[in-house]
Amino acid sequence: MPELPEVETIVRAVKPYAEGKKIQAIRSDTPRLFRECKSFGAVKKAVEGKRIIALERIGKNIVFRLDGEYDLWLHLMMSGSLLTGREAGKETYIRMEIELDNGKKILFRDIRKFGRVRLVEKIDTSMRLGPDALVVSFSQFAYIIQRKKKAVKTVLLDQSLVCGIGNIYADEILWYAGVMPLRNTDSLSMEEIKKIYKYMNTVLSAAIRVAGTSFRDYRKPDGSEGGYFAARKVYQRTGEACAKDGALIQRTIIAQRGTHFCPAHQL
Repeated sequence: MPELPEVETIVRAVKPYAEGKKIQAIRSDTPRLFRECKSFGAVKKAVEGKRIIALERIGKNIVFRLDGEYDLWLHLMMSGSLLTGREAGKETYIRMEIELDNGKKILFRDIRKFGRVRLVEKIDTSMRLGPDALVVSFSQFAYIIQRKKKAVKTVLLDQSLVCGIGNIYADEILWYAGVMPLRNTDSLSMEEIKKIYKYMNTVLSAAIRVAGTSFRDYRKPDGSEGGYFAARKVYQRTGEACAKDGALIQRTIIAQRGTHFCPAHQL
């Protein structure tokens, strides 16, 4: 699933392409994409003719800020991506097409049809997302961690607590911090919380610099791949030697997610 670095990469690439342009038309043959809306017709009526004031990332969400009553929220889910500068006929698995008033298109490609589009009123506060992982202050983060009694990885994955982190980067952050993903948050020392906070920023920023992790379906808007997969330390490295101490990377399940860790230095 595209996480904060992948979504940030997409937003940065599409932003100059889309901001200030009007949505000339929106097309889709995938009603499932709009399952949280009244209908695709309602989306079409609300956004066509509206200008894209800003394109933003909120957690793992892509938000088209429009000059009307509503904003358009996209969640890429497992296999979604936004592509630009391409004709729809040259791409497969296109679930939505946004045509801009300059004739250019933004395509929502989604192999598995898990992605979703929401039409959100500007005053709507129902999204219930926690502070962004790159913005949250240490005091906020420490408070979030200390008031929970769950596995630390489960807390990192909970978008209502801190938004933007998914399976890949939770594993990477905890590897760098030297913290076992199964540890309950109430057992963590303040020093360990400081390390998790530090490496949350370090890992996410490093992944953004190389345009995210292309694993399975994710691609940048120009169709190329991100570079973090080759640099990862623990995710999907089961049975390989840990880059820090040589111990073999192990795998377990936490919150129904495959979880990778080093049994030697993650305590």
